Amino acid sequence: MLPYATIQEAETSLGRSLTTLETTWFNYTSDMSDYIIYCHNILFLFLIFSIVPLFYIFIELLFSNHVTRYKIQPKVKFSVYENFKCWFNVMKMFVLCVGPLQLVSYPSIQMIGVRTSLPLPSLMEIISQLVVYFLIEDYTNYWIHRFFHCKWGYEKIHKVHHEYSAPIGFAAPHAHWVEVLVLGIPSFLGPAIVPGHMITFWLWIALRQIEAIETHSGYDFPWTFTKYIPFYGGADYHDYHHYVGGQSQSNFASVFTYCDYIYGTDKGYRYQKRLLQQLKDGSKGDSKQNGGSYASVSDIKSE
Repeated sequence: MLPYATIQEAETSLGRSLTTLETTWFNYTSDMSDYIIYCHNILFLFLIFSIVPLFYIFIELLFSNHVTRYKIQPKVKFSVYENFKCWFNVMKMFVLCVGPLQLVSYPSIQMIGVRTSLPLPSLMEIISQLVVYFLIEDYTNYWIHRFFHCKWGYEKIHKVHHEYSAPIGFAAPHAHWVEVLVLGIPSFLGPAIVPGHMITFWLWIALRQIEAIETHSGYDFPWTFTKYIPFYGGADYHDYHHYVGGQSQSNFASVFTYCDYIYGTDKGYRYQKRLLQQLKDGSKGDSKQNGGSYASVSDIKSE
């Protein structure tokens, strides 16, 4: 709860007028406990898990003729019923595991010093902290994910997530409850090391989940802005990991590609990309000679 009774008190304490965003934040949170503010995460996660994957369902239903060429495994199709069955299973995990964990984890947020007070963080502060959070989460997630692909970790825990060899948006958080809890650690480490404002924490949780949904979407759209993020993996990169399945010892990283490159766990993926490019180039040559059409890369992948 903010330590100011009025906007005038807040402005006097800060020595300046509140910005429009700070005024909005004051009006919304002035009578709200920090615990309730933190628990907004539950609502955000529910909305993200439920709404963001719908984008991929709608474009597949309404624009299938236009987006099929961007589908990574075009011969694998899930009905609307199968998509929402996956959502229902994810929501069961949300109610039984994720939600309760959010409700009881507030003391840890207090301990690391995530604040709800004024002033609000600057845009550069938010961006720099989010970059740190993504890098820390990506590195620690890499090693946990790699452990889950050892014989015991995969058979006892991680195989639940790999039930979808052709991932879909709703399947991004589909996992064993132990995996859900353990992978919460990398997500928490960044804010623990570099604590910021609750708004930054909200953005971090939201962006990380949206990124996970995109990489599990099954679509590799060329116009997404993530194509311009250095070392970003994306849907095609992670789809290969699911396609190989339980035997996969490649593409463990959750967001970026540098860990897989440094530790040599992207060799299978890079070999496949070179092979596909050779097949594509060969098909172009045959097409020019024979006057025929050639298969797209996505078609070759689906074989």
